[in-house]
Amino acid sequence: MSDENKLVDEVTENNESNETPEQETVQEVSSTTEQEIDPIEQAVNDRLSKMKENMDRMAKERDEALKKAVEIEQAKKQADIKRLEEDGKIQEALEMKLAEAEARLKVFAEENTKLNRDSVVNSNLSALDFRNERSRQMAYRDIVEQLVQNENGTWVHKSGTNIQEFVDSYSKQEENSFLFRVKANTGAGTSNPSGSSNTEIVKPLSEMSSGEVLALAAKGKLGSFNY
Repeated sequence: MSDENKLVDEVTENNESNETPEQETVQEVSSTTEQEIDPIEQAVNDRLSKMKENMDRMAKERDEALKKAVEIEQAKKQADIKRLEEDGKIQEALEMKLAEAEARLKVFAEENTKLNRDSVVNSNLSALDFRNERSRQMAYRDIVEQLVQNENGTWVHKSGTNIQEFVDSYSKQEENSFLFRVKANTGAGTSNPSGSSNTEIVKPLSEMSSGEVLALAAKGKLGSFNY
């Protein structure tokens, strides 16, 4: 074998030996990342994703239906106005146009009121520690559906509670715990006000519903998962 061929073989062998450890390192990092995924966290994210998809679909269907109804109503009004004008009933046609303009102004006023409502709601939600953006959107929808305007035009909960108090109460309800991040344990000196153990489970996991499992996971009562 010539000196040139030997040199080529040595360079090739060196390149292969240098690439192998790097490839193995990448595979190990990828494998470690996959193992570190918390199954409970994944289950929560999957549930939130599915619920958001269902809400988005229903909202889209509702908006499309409302838009179609508005278009049909608008076309009917325009036809009626045109017919009145052709019949020489100018006064009646003008009254219909005026009524339509007032209806539009009312819609604009309602939209402005809703924007003010959303501003207050989002301001209060910003103080909460949600798991992710999807959970924040779910909480927003749950909350605005329960708000009404009082006699002064102020948005409040239908029970009469102001928005701030309602949001605070909402965040502390057991069934909504899966929307928020689990608070870290502050150390051995922390005591449980209720006097019960943080790892206490009332019944076997096999007998629990998915909601109960998620609630326990949110409280950190299922321990850690290592694989």
